[in-house]
Amino acid sequence: MELIVLAIKDIFRRKGKSLYLLVAIVIPVAILSTILLTFDNADSSLSNLASKFGFTLIVQPKNVRVDRINQIGVNTEEYIPEGVVREIEKRVREIILNPKDRIITVVRFYKDEKVLAGKYEVSSVVAGVDFKSELEAKPSWTLTDGRWPTSDREAVLGGTYASSRKISLNDTVTINGSEFKVAGILQNYNSSEDYMVFAPFAEVQKLFDKTGFVSVINIQNVSLDKDKKLLQAAVEDINRNIPNITALSPQQFSTMKYTLLKKTLKFLLAIVVATVAVSIFSIFNIMTSVLYSRVKEIGLLKSVGASRSQLLTIFLSEYLTIGLIGGMIGYPLGLFMTYLLDSFLLKLGTGVRVNLLYVLVALLVGVFCSFAASSYPIYRLSRIKITESFRTQWEG
Repeated sequence: MELIVLAIKDIFRRKGKSLYLLVAIVIPVAILSTILLTFDNADSSLSNLASKFGFTLIVQPKNVRVDRINQIGVNTEEYIPEGVVREIEKRVREIILNPKDRIITVVRFYKDEKVLAGKYEVSSVVAGVDFKSELEAKPSWTLTDGRWPTSDREAVLGGTYASSRKISLNDTVTINGSEFKVAGILQNYNSSEDYMVFAPFAEVQKLFDKTGFVSVINIQNVSLDKDKKLLQAAVEDINRNIPNITALSPQQFSTMKYTLLKKTLKFLLAIVVATVAVSIFSIFNIMTSVLYSRVKEIGLLKSVGASRSQLLTIFLSEYLTIGLIGGMIGYPLGLFMTYLLDSFLLKLGTGVRVNLLYVLVALLVGVFCSFAASSYPIYRLSRIKITESFRTQWEG
């Protein structure tokens, strides 16, 4: 305990050099903490990140006829009974086993219809959607103008549809004889959604006398996103046990979302390892210079009876304390950098979560950088003879 107190006093006695060393240790710790925290938050809220790549599962009517698929690739003539939704959710729940794992279900109803937009009737795909569940499953869904509908007689238009028809906010479109006020314009995503008219799900069902039927059922689930085998088991189970439907995973394997996340993490961790290595080299040079300037102090300590092991303990305690302080400062700095990264660049909407395991990792990395950089010069200088320590200029 006395050696630690002595080490802390030495740190404060050499404030400038100690601060220089501290900054060199804080930087790699902060970078590592930022990367670990960002990916931990993204992994915890994978559904937010994964939504940008599509749904986990899509369920559609079985054997959809090619001539029933319109020009933008949407089935608008064949439907599934709405009661199937609960059966699918039950099947998925039995596969994933975790009762706390959330299943987000999004249903849509599609219909090809002549829509009166301004003075002209144009053939359009009308999509009945539950805007609340759509936004829950797809946080990346954004509007370029306006707001999301709050009443049954409001609609959202795809960006390309609105611009090509020269329709603006607060204009009206008439669907099957019913007028809808345009509340928002959807951002273009280079997908079929750019050409659609979106209206409240139940209202569109009523307009076309199809209450109780849906065109497609989309499922979002984190466990299935992470596990390719689990996803395949869910697809096979649904197709085997529920008649007249076909379940499939979009983009061949939905697990590519999680795989991409893990590969990116490994790549960035490799960069951090390289950063830590460079930092250790820099800290080594700084510590060597600092220690060489303390050669006379080492000689004085030896002249009053300090043993080699005591010298090693004193100097290691001092620099390991700096490493520990570097870890303590680096982690909260990493938290702050994670917040800035999420708020202004990634915009995952995950916020910042404190992870106690990463606190320990930050402290260990700080101590490791300090130990790796200081152990060799301390060991070398602890072997110096008293007579050599009082040279006018000491050579290593």
